Amino acid sequence: MAALFSILALILCATATAGAVSGPSPALHPLASEGTLQLSKSDRCPVCAMFPARRPRSAAAMTLKNGETYYFCSNGCMLRAWLRPTVYLGKKRATIDRLVVLDYFSGKPIDARKATWVAGSDVVGPMGPAIVALGDTGQLAAFKKRHGGQTVFHFHQIDDALWREISQRELPEQ
Repeated sequence: MAALFSILALILCATATAGAVSGPSPALHPLASEGTLQLSKSDRCPVCAMFPARRPRSAAAMTLKNGETYYFCSNGCMLRAWLRPTVYLGKKRATIDRLVVLDYFSGKPIDARKATWVAGSDVVGPMGPAIVALGDTGQLAAFKKRHGGQTVFHFHQIDDALWREISQRELPEQ
């Protein structure tokens, strides 16, 4: 009986240690080579734990250099993970390879680093006010006419100060 308890204790310690080191689980299916999000009902946003498959038009993706993919419920959660990858993924920013978001008008996957971003519009996503990605800067005038938008930015501009401005929230410490 003592041997059984020892084995159970070892299993529990190994499980607890593995969970603490590994971070959230990657998606069941990787991002397709052309950028299509292959959402599974079991995939969870590593930032807020929502299920991206429930609102696929709002989902975003991040692929690491080792091939792991993480799906997010929204662009905002993906941006938070970009700003704090060690907090939300247990990974360093240098391990991030691809960032894919969906163009607001077409719903097609686009490179998040090349998108034009709009915050402060009337568009609402799963986490509240949405941060919208546009694949073509020519769409900006039409978007703003229909939905407004207080802040327009490009990916290389996102930092802690801009995050506070567009979200009215602080990021966790690194």
